[in-house]
Amino acid sequence: KTPPPVCGSTVQCGGEAYTGEVKLTEDLFCTDTETPPIGGDICDICAITLDGEDAELDCNEFMVHNSGAMVIGICLLNGARAKNCYVQKFLVGIYVQNGGEVNECEVMFNDVFGIQVQNEASSTTKMKISNTYIHDNSDRGFYFLGSGESPESSETSIEVNNVKSNHNVIGMSFAGDNVKLEVQVKDSETSNNSGSGIEIDSVFGVNISAAVDVELDGIISRYNGDHGLFVSPLIVGGEVKVKVKGDVNLYKNENSGFFVGDVDVVVERRGALNSCGNLASGSLDEDIRSDLATFSGNGYTCDSTSPNLSNIITCDPCPNCPQ
Repeated sequence: KTPPPVCGSTVQCGGEAYTGEVKLTEDLFCTDTETPPIGGDICDICAITLDGEDAELDCNEFMVHNSGAMVIGICLLNGARAKNCYVQKFLVGIYVQNGGEVNECEVMFNDVFGIQVQNEASSTTKMKISNTYIHDNSDRGFYFLGSGESPESSETSIEVNNVKSNHNVIGMSFAGDNVKLEVQVKDSETSNNSGSGIEIDSVFGVNISAAVDVELDGIISRYNGDHGLFVSPLIVGGEVKVKVKGDVNLYKNENSGFFVGDVDVVVERRGALNSCGNLASGSLDEDIRSDLATFSGNGYTCDSTSPNLSNIITCDPCPNCPQ
């Protein structure tokens, strides 16, 4: 039986995990200056922890705030959910392990990651994040790091819908070794990050094996300090596919709009991949930068600087991109 909701001032920083519904009626301030123990229980380093599919935190638009030594704001374990939260000034704002949901949250001013997602090896997990604003975190806004024994034994599905991840180092980063990863990003924006807007990356800069399927629909990635969309050439084992299902607009990034390695890129009939007005120079002066990618599909692909790539229309100016 699900426990009754826990409300108000009975919610304290730290302590045991909640397995039912929790609703805040005031801000939750963590002021303890004593450093949590290393290697202890995860509840010792989280302001509030929820565990299991019946667990849900409704912050009720109140703040979870750190001015002490607490490491993580909200920990979601094994399918737990959080909504209507403002989370700031932790090392990691929200940490998700083995699946969970984040909805209607603002995660900001954290010292490392805004939202960090991990899975255990040999597991099947689902993560959903929607209607959320992630900004001004000191490393990645959204960061998935997965590892497993093989892509067949470790499967992770991540759905991102109506999310803005701006003014971080990396807007959204998905990385894994020996995992099968399905990523859907819809109606979302990654802008004004000092690095790339969206990256599908290796783990710690080494060659990895992964099966990755990325679907993009309604994306804006602009004014980033590196690439608008980066797919690492270090994913050398497995198969990587990028499907453009709707408008994907990559423009005015400091490097290429779309940097892609040995990847199958499919622009579907309703899809439009527009990469234009990016500011790279020298050998990287291409809106779509790739020596190995294969482009296919019957959608529309526009690139104002790379006329030699097959199946790409050269158009200048690009549609749907501000000049």
